[in-house]
Amino acid sequence: MKKEKICYILPFFDQHTDTHYYHLYDFIEKAALELDIFLIIERKTDNVSYFKNVTRIEVQKTILPFRILENIYLITKVRLSGYKKFYIHYSFLSAINSSVILKILGGENWFWSCGMMWLFKKDKFNQFLWKTTLALVDHLVTGTNSLAEGYAKNYRISMDKIKIMPNWIDFKRFNRSFERNRIFEKFSLDPNKKYVLFVHRLAPRKGAHYIVPIAKKFDEQTIFLIIGDGPYKSTLQKEIKIDELKNIKILGRISNEFVPEIMSIADVFLMPSEEEGFPRVLIEAMASSLPYVASDIGGVREISPLIQQLYIYNIGDIANYSEGIREIIKNGKDYFKNDLYNEAKKYDQSNVLKIFINLFKK
Repeated sequence: MKKEKICYILPFFDQHTDTHYYHLYDFIEKAALELDIFLIIERKTDNVSYFKNVTRIEVQKTILPFRILENIYLITKVRLSGYKKFYIHYSFLSAINSSVILKILGGENWFWSCGMMWLFKKDKFNQFLWKTTLALVDHLVTGTNSLAEGYAKNYRISMDKIKIMPNWIDFKRFNRSFERNRIFEKFSLDPNKKYVLFVHRLAPRKGAHYIVPIAKKFDEQTIFLIIGDGPYKSTLQKEIKIDELKNIKILGRISNEFVPEIMSIADVFLMPSEEEGFPRVLIEAMASSLPYVASDIGGVREISPLIQQLYIYNIGDIANYSEGIREIIKNGKDYFKNDLYNEAKKYDQSNVLKIFINLFKK
């Protein structure tokens, strides 16, 4: 049977990334078993020989301003080689260029985005890019119904233009046994403490400025493990020093390949974000049987099992974040295990692959 021809445009390839891009690489490989995929990579730090199943790969090599022209050239080249359907993962450049080229040469494109970008209206240039991109593309792909409604309302696009495809994880990476003593030793952690885990970019939009106010409500038996880097890191370090806190440990940037093992030794996951779309990190936590305290933002409540919705609070509610952490630690992880397991299974890569492939069928 002849495979559907798809051009997939990937902004970044790095097998050791700490970003959500890590989940895309294996997903593309699995999709390429069912689809004829021509892969364009805008930027890379790793050898593309990782991709065994894709039909062809082109990697952008130039720098600005020539990068724009190279992108136009590659998209045109792929279109003229018979690929009429383009899937762009979160790249304004490729989304806009492919839209113009496909309107001339024929074809259609799908643009993925899963954030509440309308919350940042002060950034005029970014909002211009969003409005232009969403007006030009044929389809927007996002994670939940609430996000779809947000895009439709704030950018005045038709709901008919929007497709729903949830984020995913490779469930077996997280739902497995780990050698806990080795992990405690690897990260220099005391196995007799309780651990609250934060895995996110260190920025106010991800709630990094709430870490210290929450941690101050706990003694040194509860350690806040901070994984990530970002503009708020130096401020966070100063806050920790000023308050002489001994219960916050910043581990810095860690590749996503190691996230499953550190989630396995944590007791609570903390996500006090001020902006989220479809946070994949919560699916990772669920698959790790790790209960969480989170902000009521974006699609968080929509993707959470009922038992977890009790621990979703208004943004900045330090008192309830703290009380929720205490209650979860008191109940223990096993109290939440079955509900988290059943919810996470819905987002296994194999289930979402079917939705992805069906995007391109009429």
